[in-house]
Amino acid sequence: MAYKRLDEFLVRLEEAGEVIRIKAPVSAELEISEITDRISKLPHDQNKALLFENVEGSKFPLLVNLYGNPRRMAWAMGVDDLNELNERLGKLIDPKLPKGMGAMMSRAGDMLGALRSIGLGPSRVKTAPVQEVVITDHPDVNIFPILKCWPQDGGKYITLTSVITRDPATGARNVGMYRVQVYDGQTVGLHWQRHKGGKEHQELGKERQQQRIPVAVALGGDPAAMWCGSAPLPPGIDEYLLAGWLRGKPVSFVKCVSQDLEVPAHAEIVIEGWFDPNEHRTEGPFGDHTGFYTPPDLFPMMHITAITHRHDAIYPTTLVGKPPMEDLWMGTATERLFLPLMKLFMGEIVDYGMPAEGVFHNLVVVSIKKRFPGHAQKIMYGLWGLGLMMLTKGFIVVDADVDVHDMAAVARAVLENVHWRRDVTLVDGAVDQLDHSSLEDSYGGKIGIDATRSTKPEFQTALPDPAPLDSARITALVGERWRETHGTLLVAYDKTNLKPHDAMQQLWAICPDRNLILLDKNVDVNNLSDVAWRALGNTDWRRDVQISGGIDHYAAPDAARGQIGIDATSKTAADGHPRGWPEEIFMSSEIVERVTRRWKEYGLK
Repeated sequence: MAYKRLDEFLVRLEEAGEVIRIKAPVSAELEISEITDRISKLPHDQNKALLFENVEGSKFPLLVNLYGNPRRMAWAMGVDDLNELNERLGKLIDPKLPKGMGAMMSRAGDMLGALRSIGLGPSRVKTAPVQEVVITDHPDVNIFPILKCWPQDGGKYITLTSVITRDPATGARNVGMYRVQVYDGQTVGLHWQRHKGGKEHQELGKERQQQRIPVAVALGGDPAAMWCGSAPLPPGIDEYLLAGWLRGKPVSFVKCVSQDLEVPAHAEIVIEGWFDPNEHRTEGPFGDHTGFYTPPDLFPMMHITAITHRHDAIYPTTLVGKPPMEDLWMGTATERLFLPLMKLFMGEIVDYGMPAEGVFHNLVVVSIKKRFPGHAQKIMYGLWGLGLMMLTKGFIVVDADVDVHDMAAVARAVLENVHWRRDVTLVDGAVDQLDHSSLEDSYGGKIGIDATRSTKPEFQTALPDPAPLDSARITALVGERWRETHGTLLVAYDKTNLKPHDAMQQLWAICPDRNLILLDKNVDVNNLSDVAWRALGNTDWRRDVQISGGIDHYAAPDAARGQIGIDATSKTAADGHPRGWPEEIFMSSEIVERVTRRWKEYGLK
């Protein structure tokens, strides 16, 4: 089902009990964030969208956690289950010829529907609901209930955005979901990273010596179109074409009132303006989806020339932080939708998954129909060369019968099949600009792990039972905050007097058949999700990994498998990390106490 406007989608969610209206007065500074963070981490049946009707200092209601569970995310995309996205696109691009007249007609109908929805391009209207109210005289974004999300944020941030620019040379539109920092009523910061389309348009504008490049920030509208700004489409492909295909009909556009751009006619709010590609201002810090604060940096500044909105506009926003949060399901929609395209390039791929602890770019698990030695490496290198998959810091490749969405099953495959001296591939390459562990900005060590069963019978040997642990010696070395799970020691310790490299060597002297993950002393080793998140986020896979016995891709079948040691501690210059280390996101105790005290007042259980 396609929704023209956000309020239409809200009607369906309310009928299904998926929205909680909060009438109590709340503050957009931190209080809404703490409420949302708690709700977003509840089980699916308790995880609701939140509509705050009385935000202090604004007449506009605020909607958050719209996509926060798989049910709501699927409905936003026009399906009942996210796997239907995979099936729909898979049928459309299946390279196999249909058999029989009936199948051919059905396939033709699918293609015709797709062409009708995207081939005709977006429709254009002269008047639009989003321009029911037009403000061109001293427009001020502070009329909206914009969140300050986390205590150390550099200011208030607009987050659930569709930032619209055009290629200065070709006129091709780009839509990106970039955060926008509010400096004052008429100026905001545009945070687009170096691998994104907005950044490319900025650089092209600089080359062409343009001083004013039009930009518009659209908020709300059709939920599928809202999501499309986050889709990792190839350069030059209009994200609204994808929205049109998802909706089954084109997105309607209206011309901006002050800039030479077009924006969705049924958005809730549009902020119009321009930026100079040579003008920058400090943006950040910002509590990001990595669970850490992104440090301040220079980004272009948008000068606001107009604000338009519906009479009864709803201000939509999203909150990111330590996973899982709403963006997990936005990423899952991407994962399901783009699986058929991945299979089109590499037909042996069965499925892939991006676990919450990997925050999208830190870990991707791929299952394949393995046919030959080195097949897993073919997949790793192929995906590292495929679009924004190039930013993936770690791949685990498993056999076709392993469920990539079941991390316990993936862990079993790793522990049973991986010969650490032979099955690890370490490379250097592009990483996400938000990655804080890499030695260089946007460039660092990456890992590929072949966890498929060997095609050679001589390598298909069962692991021996682990030897008993000498607990007293381990405790004497690293203290009491450690545990063993599945042949791996998780160690939270003070590394002041025992550096991780030395700790690994001394632990292997005590227990040579155990894998090691070293963590900061305050980490709860019993929270395996938290341990995984830190191990994936805090590790540069070239600098922070040791394989006992070294890596030997030609190891004989009877050679020791080796063990892996991972230094997942925070890094400083003393650890060979020259870039500084970000602070972890925590809410202030004052806000935590306030929200706890007011919980029932909000109408929450």
